[in-house]
Amino acid sequence: MLSKRLITGPLLVIALLGLAVLNEYVGTLHWKTSLSFFWPMSSLGIETVPPGAVLFVICCFVIALASRELTPVARACCGREDLRCHAASVFCFGVLSLYAMWLGGLSTDPMMATAMLGTVLAACFFTSLVLASRGKRTDGAVLAALVTTGFTIYLGVFLGFFMLIQVTHSVWWIIGIIAMVKMCDTGAYFTGRSIGKHKLIPWLSPGKTWEGLIGGLLASMGTAWGLAALSEAWLPTEPVVPIWLALLLGFVIGLSGQCGDLVMSLMKRDAGIKDSSSLLPGLGGMMDVLDSPLFVAPIAWWMLQLT
Repeated sequence: MLSKRLITGPLLVIALLGLAVLNEYVGTLHWKTSLSFFWPMSSLGIETVPPGAVLFVICCFVIALASRELTPVARACCGREDLRCHAASVFCFGVLSLYAMWLGGLSTDPMMATAMLGTVLAACFFTSLVLASRGKRTDGAVLAALVTTGFTIYLGVFLGFFMLIQVTHSVWWIIGIIAMVKMCDTGAYFTGRSIGKHKLIPWLSPGKTWEGLIGGLLASMGTAWGLAALSEAWLPTEPVVPIWLALLLGFVIGLSGQCGDLVMSLMKRDAGIKDSSSLLPGLGGMMDVLDSPLFVAPIAWWMLQLT
């Protein structure tokens, strides 16, 4: 298992760094938004594809994979194999929510931004009700609509906070946030394996220990401190992050990431599964990798307002 992680993990890191470079490059091209997909941007006075286009495509791909994993989990959790919660619906409305969040960050009209996201979520709930009640079936229709809307928020809206961060900051801040989360996971894993004795939440995640949590938080704080120094040297247009704020960011983001991991552990334990899928050798499924960054995204956006 560990050997597979040591192969899959670095490959994901290399891919992520390459996509970040591509995202920054595309943001400097100033392509005209002639594609019909970008029509809402033109109506907001945005005439070129803004930075974050590649990030948006990546998030859409992630939502597609995650929605395929979450819908079977929902059926197992609810104890209903006939639950009409469709991965296609979660994907479509998740992408629309993500797009609404992106446009909301680019818009100068807060009412328009709120209305776009609210409309997508309202349409998601109503459409899910209609799809779930096809064939004159009422049993489980409301539950299916609630689950679909909840997963739409979980994937589209939560990831949308990364799009908001991209609007006002470099994509390298997002890479830094993910690095803090994953370093916390790594620190917690190795510290727990080495000296972990006191179980954190044995009924939910038997492998986690208090010693591992402390080791993970220290790793996250150290990573934040180092990234703050690199940001000051390599990203002169970004705000300077003082040491105290970097340590606070590392602590809060690391702790939030562990909470996100526990949330996914709760779903999997309720569903009676170990991993969300076998997509990534040694790591599990997309949700096994995405659980922590998802939970961290909105908290990180609020924390970055301190800068």
